[in-house]
Amino acid sequence: MKSICKTILLGLLLVGVSSCSDSDQQPDPDFVPKNINSTFSKLNSPVVLIDEAHNNFLTKKGRYKPFSQVLSSDGYTVKSSKEKFTLTYLKQADILVVANALDKNRQNWNPPFGDAFDKGEVEAVKQWVSQGGSLFLVADHTPFPKVIEKLSSAFGFEFSNGHVRDALFRLDNKSLIEHSITQDITQVKTFGGSAFQIPESAQPLLTLGKGATSVVPEIPFQVNGKTPRVSMNGWYQGAVLEVGEGRVAVFSEGMTFSSQVTVSTGKKYGLVSDGAEQNEQFLLNVMHWLSKKI
Repeated sequence: MKSICKTILLGLLLVGVSSCSDSDQQPDPDFVPKNINSTFSKLNSPVVLIDEAHNNFLTKKGRYKPFSQVLSSDGYTVKSSKEKFTLTYLKQADILVVANALDKNRQNWNPPFGDAFDKGEVEAVKQWVSQGGSLFLVADHTPFPKVIEKLSSAFGFEFSNGHVRDALFRLDNKSLIEHSITQDITQVKTFGGSAFQIPESAQPLLTLGKGATSVVPEIPFQVNGKTPRVSMNGWYQGAVLEVGEGRVAVFSEGMTFSSQVTVSTGKKYGLVSDGAEQNEQFLLNVMHWLSKKI
């Protein structure tokens, strides 16, 4: 896919959006996981498929390489998934990661935005989860929420198709919610992204508070003084849901779980950023919950 998001407009920078994965943003080549103790061995290693069949902007050897490295450090078997989703195909996996999928043949950010997944794929994922599979779904800033709408809504999640500011979720102010996943975690940092509402049976993890807003441009990154800004107070950037025998974890920002570098400046974002010191452990805790270790 050709480079998309070649520039971030000044107006967008002024509202604090910094999670755009443009061509200058690459996986951090120096990243080394802090984790040195594997939870799993070759005898019980859960199989994780990272979706790469849907024009994904975050892939195992690309911008989600550090994500993959963290999982491998804990004993997960991490594989690229390059096939259309069917129930038969998904049965080889314990956990499916779908991170920033895009509609077919997209070359730029201009609307209209199609669907990344067809009806059959959505039904296959939902059935696979209900039978015991686990889904890790990430949809960043616009247009990522729009193109995965069929999949997210199948599990009851409603995304705002916009951009929010970087956020720091803390246990002491209850923006980081107490859960087995957040045990021993006191803060998690996100780097923009979007936000969503959750179904009644879901459990929130990262809750946006007063002052959180979403910039909602008609065309991504084309922001000016007239661009709508919508309050995200009470919306979420992380939540989990049990569906039948399976589990679903949903997040609205991808850099939270990776480490990337802006080549032109050398500046790094994500797991090695100030304020994100516990993000790696948070990722491992999410994976332990999805793999039913906790």
